[in-house]
Amino acid sequence: MPLQRPISSLPAYDTFGNPFQVKVCVVPMTKGLAKQWHEKVQPLVNSNYSHEGATDRRVRADVGWRWPTYLKLVGIHNYLTQMPGNCSEKGKAMCVVVSRGEQTFPIGMLSIVPKLHSNVEGVERQRAFTWYLSDAPSEAYEQFLGQPAVRGVAKTLIDCTIQAALDEGNDGEMLLHADPKGGRKLIDFYEAGCKMRRLSPNNGCVTVIWRRSRPDEYFHFNGADARAFSSRYDARR
Repeated sequence: MPLQRPISSLPAYDTFGNPFQVKVCVVPMTKGLAKQWHEKVQPLVNSNYSHEGATDRRVRADVGWRWPTYLKLVGIHNYLTQMPGNCSEKGKAMCVVVSRGEQTFPIGMLSIVPKLHSNVEGVERQRAFTWYLSDAPSEAYEQFLGQPAVRGVAKTLIDCTIQAALDEGNDGEMLLHADPKGGRKLIDFYEAGCKMRRLSPNNGCVTVIWRRSRPDEYFHFNGADARAFSSRYDARR
């Protein structure tokens, strides 16, 4: 298991609005799971959604994403951590899956760096970083699973980042980047839905090399707020 204390159940609602619980598992992302998402889920995202301002379709930031590539990027990052002067540690990729008979089906995709050397308001330290995050659209449940959509997958993925940080001895403090192609809806999800704090445009570069511009596209949990966020799900672990 990629985490010591993963969330193991999430709610869904039947056609009458009655809640029921769905067993979920957090597993390492494999090439097979990345390929399964790319071949089955990603086409539904691409055909039913668009980037902010592109069309009148519903907005998602992950239109056009390629999870097999993002899995490779984790490997590249991990190789670069061996270079002299690199103060970050290795990344991970994981999936939230549900059972479909004897098979598993990915409903959430995540790549993270549990200890990324980063700058928040002049304080440089290792923090967890959510790199890429996707949750399956309702169309995937309809077409491939024949069940109502599982709720709370995106927040579960954020919890996975926090848990990975805690597992490695950090206090849970984390950053994530909100792709501007996700529009106002994505910003509201992180600010209002998750109670994360948006970095100031005057924060300065988040990391020395790759994340030097637009710090106000990043959202932050300090350690206490991250642990409070995760504590909401303790009954589901």
